[in-house]
Amino acid sequence: MTKDLILLAVCLILLAAAIEDIAKLRISNIFPLLVIGLFVPWVAVVGWENDIWQNGTLFLAVFALGSALFAMRWMGGGDVKLLAACALWFDWQASVAWFFYVTVGGGVLALLIMAGRRMVPRSVRDGSSLAIFAPKGPIPYGVAIALGTIMALYMAGPNPSGIAHLPEFVRGLR
Repeated sequence: MTKDLILLAVCLILLAAAIEDIAKLRISNIFPLLVIGLFVPWVAVVGWENDIWQNGTLFLAVFALGSALFAMRWMGGGDVKLLAACALWFDWQASVAWFFYVTVGGGVLALLIMAGRRMVPRSVRDGSSLAIFAPKGPIPYGVAIALGTIMALYMAGPNPSGIAHLPEFVRGLR
């Protein structure tokens, strides 16, 4: 039960970050901090494992790579911080599924936004306060990070524990 509540809290925080990214093309620092902060009670609940060092090294590697992408202006600072915070929840083995979900989600998101920018009437786009309607504007990649991480948490499972922790009501649907 406690594990489910912690994962639910992480998911809600990620969804809030995605919504803010859609609306403002910005991710507040509080969201990555909360995702990192919830990892501590997660480890306390599921127990410490010997390979938890992998979570830390993945976090550092993703943050370093993301910082390089930020320096080249290929990724926003909030996206980098959120991506690194999410990386903390996975070991190197589970990161393969996580990277897959985030990458595919990013590609689908980019296609949907580009199509949406063309399909939404100009009068609606011009009157909207949503930053995603800016012509040739950036893609709110925080959405793909959030949804990809949620998928990986429930399909591949976070580390420590290495198993998917689907809530009881979802297990029958899998």
